[in-house]
Amino acid sequence: MFAKSLILSALAAIAIAAPTPAGAPHPKRSTDTYGNMATWYDAETGNAGACGNYLSNNDRFVAVSMNSPIPCGQWLGFNVNGKTSYGYVADKCPSCADNHYDMSMTLFNDFAGYGQGIVNDLWSWQVDEWVDPATLF
Repeated sequence: MFAKSLILSALAAIAIAAPTPAGAPHPKRSTDTYGNMATWYDAETGNAGACGNYLSNNDRFVAVSMNSPIPCGQWLGFNVNGKTSYGYVADKCPSCADNHYDMSMTLFNDFAGYGQGIVNDLWSWQVDEWVDPATLF
């Protein structure tokens, strides 16, 4: 029994000490949700997004529903079929339900081609610590 505890403790110490890639979001997260959907949109309209910034389709960001409590600037993680990517809230989506994320073209392309249009069974979570977007990619 003691040997088993010792081995488990050693494995836990290795997992904790494992290096995180430079610039990766902190692994802490909250408010995991499942069964979400994602679409993409062309954000280069010449108008600022609802959060006040002009957006580029080359950035990784997301629009959330108008009544979402997720604030502008909040980083979100997304996973579909084992692929994970990150984007920050930069806009609001008037036609989106609470479980619908409207992604930038670049973020959506991390999961599917534009022709697919919709990604279902999206897993999402809020990253608990802010990360400078310039350090991610």
